[in-house]
Amino acid sequence: MPSQTTNMSRNTQRIRLLLIEDNPDDAIFIEEVLKLQDTYSAIDISFATKLRDGLAFLGQESFDVVLLDLSLPDASSTDSVTRVLSHSPQAPIIVLTGLDDKDTALEALQKGAQDYLIKDNVSGDLLIRAIRYAVERRRAERRARVQAAEEREDLIFTLANDLRVPHIGAMRAFDLLVAETLGPLNEEQKQLLLKVKQSNHEILHMLQNLVHLYRIEQHGQKILAVATDLNNLIKQSIDDWSYYASQNNVQVKLESELKEPIWLDSGMFKKAISNLIHNAIKFSFADGVVTLTCKCEGNWLYLQVLDNGRGINKPEQEKLFQRFWNENDTMRHSNGSGVGLYVCRQIVEAHGGEISCTSEYGKGTIITIRMLKAGHATK
Repeated sequence: MPSQTTNMSRNTQRIRLLLIEDNPDDAIFIEEVLKLQDTYSAIDISFATKLRDGLAFLGQESFDVVLLDLSLPDASSTDSVTRVLSHSPQAPIIVLTGLDDKDTALEALQKGAQDYLIKDNVSGDLLIRAIRYAVERRRAERRARVQAAEEREDLIFTLANDLRVPHIGAMRAFDLLVAETLGPLNEEQKQLLLKVKQSNHEILHMLQNLVHLYRIEQHGQKILAVATDLNNLIKQSIDDWSYYASQNNVQVKLESELKEPIWLDSGMFKKAISNLIHNAIKFSFADGVVTLTCKCEGNWLYLQVLDNGRGINKPEQEKLFQRFWNENDTMRHSNGSGVGLYVCRQIVEAHGGEISCTSEYGKGTIITIRMLKAGHATK
């Protein structure tokens, strides 16, 4: 049997290959054939004699191509293709079979294999050509997926950015109407306008998160820090969601021991605070309380958002700040798009801080922002 990992050098491109083959003679033959190739600068081969060993390799490393025998002692025919793909969906599979069985080969291709080779007919040129085609086809698919993803994000940004403008205009019109600048309103009319305004505000909030997400991923975070009254910034964010809180019978309050201004990008940081308040209100129980606290410990500032809502299970906490994660709409703290808390993390980290979650299901949630206070402004 060949060694576990073999390296063969030539003069162009390097690939990693996993051979899952229980027949030592066939494995040695394939290794000898590959030694004669001159297509790649190196082929690093890892060997496994059983499917479970091959799957273990795939769980630890990434491979450019997998050569898979269909007659393994711990697998049944083409089911091994499905099991390999479940461990490594991106790895192209070339099936090796000792039988000229077209039905079996077709079934393997239908289950996701890139190609199949009959062992008795394998030559160096045929094997290298199959490897090259499988690798290049998968790389082309990967490039196409990346391009499609980029085009999709460009479209999302364009739509979100364009939709923001009329919603901002609508918010200004609602403010004028609710303030009765254009004429008096009865209480029923005012409440209806406030409800429509809040709905528009939520849509605008989501669009702004999407636009912000696109910009930070395209251009990174650019912090323009100024001396900021953080307490006032929080109060503004609470006011922005006051009608939403009242409609949900949730009280939002601030408890702060912070006295001096802090150096922040106020517009950006307000977006993070707004996201946290919105989430806390949304997932609080009726008659609940959302409390924002600012505490100082030495040179550290702690901003916490506490709610007494349903809480978050431990597995969900670990994914809470991931991009677009929404767990089939079961995520406890999401603005509906899977973007809000990811944007929060990006903003906090751009300020040199960190954001974390502490929660117990059924007992509420605490989101904590921890950041250095060393750069605070002096009066």
